[in-house]
Amino acid sequence: MEETTNIRQQINDKQAFIKSIIKLSNGIKYNKSYEIVEVDDYIDGHVAYKYHKIVREPIINSSIEYIAIRVRSIKEVYARYAYTLHLSKLNEYKSLYEETKLTEVVHSSLMEIGQAYDVYEFDKVEMDMFPHFDGELAYCLDEIKKVLPNIKAERTRLFAEADNAITRVLNDILPLVDLTKSDKEIVKFINEALLKRTPRELNRENGTRFINRKGKSYYISKGKMKLRPKQFIAQKVLEIDFLNLNKHQKEFAEKLLLEVQVDFNNGLTDNFIFDEDGFISGINKRHYSERMELKESNFKNTLARIQAKYQDYRN
Repeated sequence: MEETTNIRQQINDKQAFIKSIIKLSNGIKYNKSYEIVEVDDYIDGHVAYKYHKIVREPIINSSIEYIAIRVRSIKEVYARYAYTLHLSKLNEYKSLYEETKLTEVVHSSLMEIGQAYDVYEFDKVEMDMFPHFDGELAYCLDEIKKVLPNIKAERTRLFAEADNAITRVLNDILPLVDLTKSDKEIVKFINEALLKRTPRELNRENGTRFINRKGKSYYISKGKMKLRPKQFIAQKVLEIDFLNLNKHQKEFAEKLLLEVQVDFNNGLTDNFIFDEDGFISGINKRHYSERMELKESNFKNTLARIQAKYQDYRN
């Protein structure tokens, strides 16, 4: 009951409450570990790639910190562009290590010794932490540390942008909080509003797009979306090959490829999905199902069957 009163008092002093939440979000402490995420791009169950996901268990001492954790989570997702910006050139040379990104080499080695660090903390990782010297690990860690100051600076800038957006959202939603509710209900209301409204605020103010796909959430600025003809082949992105397609599937594929190409030529970025490097990796299926006057479920099922034949043929 005492803690509920504390939440009520802080919300009544709106500006102090917002400053407190922002400050708490920057100081959240976590117990960290890794889990391996397998991403399946193929209908036949084949694993396309794996990556290490940091599992963070926040150390919580009050109900208000649940709001700070949500704020921190939003900020971390928004700041992922800092890593894309400064690590993408390094990862152009990832074939040196069997198509493994440099960061993944470090994460894998850390998991083996029961340690877990975010990339921005890699300056704390030293080779003497590992039982055996590994030349590949040493190289990857050294290359990442060279750009780490730039990553941290960009991350700080993006955190500040997110803080501004979150402050505006909190200013709007705090007057709507029903203070007769329990701590849990108050926290839930604020967190749901933050999750729903902050991406829209950041998209509008900073010209970014929020993308949640294949287990990853990230923002990408419209200026980084690559719409260059030589970097886009609709048939390859959509995994369409006309071999072994029946008449209906061929007609569907031809119409879809035409619609996609027209949108690409006209620079309609909202109709495409982009990866973290800014390259087109998919399409807005709901949009194209409407354009082709099909039910979304029928559209997805037809495309999936076509893509299954493409994979069978390619493999």
